[in-house]
Amino acid sequence: MINLRRIGAVDGSVDAGTRRFHVVLDDDATVQLDDLIVCRQLLPDGSGEVAHYGIVVEQTGVLEGAQWPSDTRHVVDGTMPGEAVRRAEVLVLRTDPELWLAPNPGAEVHAATGDARTKALFEDQMRKPLAVGLDQSGEPVYADFTFMNGEQGGHVSISGISGVAAKTSYALFLLHMIFETSAGRTLLGASAANTKALVFNVKGEDLLHLDRHNRLFDDDQRARWAKLGVADPQPFGQVEFHVAPLAGGDETQVVPDIASRRSDEVSIYGWTPEAFIRQGLLRFCFTESDDRSTQVGFVEQVVRTQLARHAHPLENEEGAVVIVPEAHSASRTFERVVARRPPAKPAGAGIVIRSWYDLLDLLAAKLDPDFGDEHWSGRTQPGTLMAFQRRLMALGPRLGHLIRCGVTEPVMRTSLTVVDIHSLHEAAQRFVVGALVSRVFEEKQGTGREPLRFIMLDELNKYAPRDGHGPLRELFVDIAERGRSLGVLLIGCQQAAGRVAEPVVRQPALKVAGRLDATEAVDYRYLTPELRERATRFLPGTMVLDQPLVPAPLPIRFPFPPYATNVSDAATGESDRAATASAFEEAGS
Repeated sequence: MINLRRIGAVDGSVDAGTRRFHVVLDDDATVQLDDLIVCRQLLPDGSGEVAHYGIVVEQTGVLEGAQWPSDTRHVVDGTMPGEAVRRAEVLVLRTDPELWLAPNPGAEVHAATGDARTKALFEDQMRKPLAVGLDQSGEPVYADFTFMNGEQGGHVSISGISGVAAKTSYALFLLHMIFETSAGRTLLGASAANTKALVFNVKGEDLLHLDRHNRLFDDDQRARWAKLGVADPQPFGQVEFHVAPLAGGDETQVVPDIASRRSDEVSIYGWTPEAFIRQGLLRFCFTESDDRSTQVGFVEQVVRTQLARHAHPLENEEGAVVIVPEAHSASRTFERVVARRPPAKPAGAGIVIRSWYDLLDLLAAKLDPDFGDEHWSGRTQPGTLMAFQRRLMALGPRLGHLIRCGVTEPVMRTSLTVVDIHSLHEAAQRFVVGALVSRVFEEKQGTGREPLRFIMLDELNKYAPRDGHGPLRELFVDIAERGRSLGVLLIGCQQAAGRVAEPVVRQPALKVAGRLDATEAVDYRYLTPELRERATRFLPGTMVLDQPLVPAPLPIRFPFPPYATNVSDAATGESDRAATASAFEEAGS
């Protein structure tokens, strides 16, 4: 017990159990919630010693001898006998060795620091420790990276109230620790250079400045990063930004929809008609809310395959296709049809498709109830065909500008690929998320777990809702259940876990909660009753971490970022950037 500070003794006036016990605090002991403690005692048979490690979850005080409220004054002024007693309630985290024994009443209790703290948090059992935050005392808290990278578990689920819980900020902090620190790169190993993350920007243009210094970053925050082993925190070094084209106007003009960065600093994304058809992206134009009883889903499958069977690349015009009368494949299975790319053909060979609206014109003719082609309609009832076309026509102003020639789909070339979807209609957001996530998932099939692919997405309840069905929901369920074995790891954020498909919030090995809505806190059963109540009052920057090795959730904090997480904090002007960069260099030297 050398070098450990005594704080009190196990309370003998109440039961001390194997899961919880109380500590009577010494008069000079300063103990607060979330402090770690250790209590050691000899085994009854004298064969050795057992240590109980725990975390303070509640603290109470009482004046022994005071029966009525007025007695308090008399005890304090000495006219009535009594004594002030402070007690801390402790949740047991670990016993070493692992023996299910209750601590002895009256046993000394000490603050767990140094090696005792390491054991209390199971850091000695972690194969690949990664700093994921700071505790109440400012010391680093670690999680085992094997529960994040798919070796023993995978995925991270982050929940909390929008705008207050700092879900996106914490997700970015984790990515920064993985990609931008020497400890993170060491954990990634030989595949570090090829490990990549796909980040969706869903609010304003906030995440389009991650490569810029945060002008509000100061020395106090630098000291907190130093506690995590990061002496010189910097913005994200390898990041590309992709923004949607501006909707409306001339179909041949492609202009980025962005205000806070120059057009030459971003890439304009979208899908050419050829990419749209060969990747089968028509399926992401329909959601689980579409009426399945009308067989719209069946028509979509037939049309998707027919487009692939009849589409040839258009000669001398990249991305455009020509729909020819004769199918180039006899198969009716989409996967077989797109297994090979058909030869290019001239415009005179059929109907040329250069945009979404060309595609609508084609389908209007092919699905006409009176003069259409039954091979395209699947002999479906006219009402169903009209319902199918109505949905596609309604999508024109919502996502039509994303399907055109002259654009390229985002490719993960750098550590971080940020795709901006904040300005898109909700239907277009679902389309973009489905198209990109399915591509990442499909490319990892059969290639091995490494190099890893991380996907960071907020508002997960919009894409994988608890109820209903649909290709996008099933995609995320598939990733949750099989992704870790393929090396596709989801860092998903949502306001309420109860609104997200159950496997998507159940499968993640690491669960994190920020500030919670009081009406929904009861849904987070992995939190202790005390933390469920406290989580309704958390300030931004405070989270609760639950990980497999530690049997109880731990409150943590994470430092202010050195990278800009919104437009106003970014060092944007030349003088602003120079001054901020100079301050970073001076502080790091």
